[in-house]
Amino acid sequence: MSAVKISAVSKSYGATDVLRAVDLDVPEGSITSVLGPSGCGKTTLLRIIAGFVRADAGTVTIDGKVVDDGSVAVKPERRGVGYVPQEGALFPHLDVRANILFGLPRSARTSARLAELMDLAELPSALARRQPFQLSGGQQQRVAIARALAPRPTVVLLDEPFSGLDAGLRVSAGRAVTRVLRHAGATALLVTHDQGEALSLADQVAVMRAGRFVQVDEPARLYGSPVDIETAEFVGGASVVPGVVRAGVADTVLGTIGVNAADGPARLLLRPEQLTIVEPGAGSAVGEVEEVSFYGAQVVVRISLADRSAVVARCSSTSTPRPGDRVGLAVDGVAVAFPAST
Repeated sequence: MSAVKISAVSKSYGATDVLRAVDLDVPEGSITSVLGPSGCGKTTLLRIIAGFVRADAGTVTIDGKVVDDGSVAVKPERRGVGYVPQEGALFPHLDVRANILFGLPRSARTSARLAELMDLAELPSALARRQPFQLSGGQQQRVAIARALAPRPTVVLLDEPFSGLDAGLRVSAGRAVTRVLRHAGATALLVTHDQGEALSLADQVAVMRAGRFVQVDEPARLYGSPVDIETAEFVGGASVVPGVVRAGVADTVLGTIGVNAADGPARLLLRPEQLTIVEPGAGSAVGEVEEVSFYGAQVVVRISLADRSAVVARCSSTSTPRPGDRVGLAVDGVAVAFPAST
């Protein structure tokens, strides 16, 4: 059952089409991520669902009830929606207790409900009387989530909630918030431009480009079977090499590679983890290391090939080649193939 259903929703500002007849189902109890670059329409969609902005066309349904269809426009406070804006946006003059209970009727602002919400958000009770500036970034995010969950909404909307955090805290805060949402059994819609965040936190990822959804899928399927090369490159590292497919294999500069595609000219997608660096002569191709990027446990290596194209491989930092080294390349698994004309 869908907690939120978006049908043919469009929105324009003047001559600019921001959303173009988008459709999306958010299953009850799931976390769906809307992933796309800045300016593609993600936040506008979230604001339409929340009721802050009216759609020009289409229908928004929450918990089986139409809340926006051109004639009906349910007020934001009556939609059963919890909203977490960028960086949490806690009230700076209120302590943690008052922030969390803010959206509840006065009769419901009890110590028992506060304790329940703080426990759900993994916040120590000692933080209840602290001001927002006395909390870490991750703690502030969990307070914002607790505040959004307090009225028991049908869906929680999160608009780039971790954008103001540093890289390390962003990962831990994302995991903590996801854990809170799952423990609460909440349905959530998370807007982000961070590919790793979307793939690691969500049950379903909706990739938006220029106001349209180009693919809505489970994270593993989105990464492994992208609908086109642009989507493939957006959701993760990718090398694209030309080839000719015959009977399930493609002849390429990297040698023969297995594919699941029709015969003919093609463009083959290979993820960095599919390329293994070996001794020259031990693989199907030989190339020269152009660039090495160190990321702690892993290293990303850019390698130029005989046809002057380049591919990217990922390897352990315990065996790192250097720029100028000649290396062999072995290909693991099959490649995703797209027609050469795309």
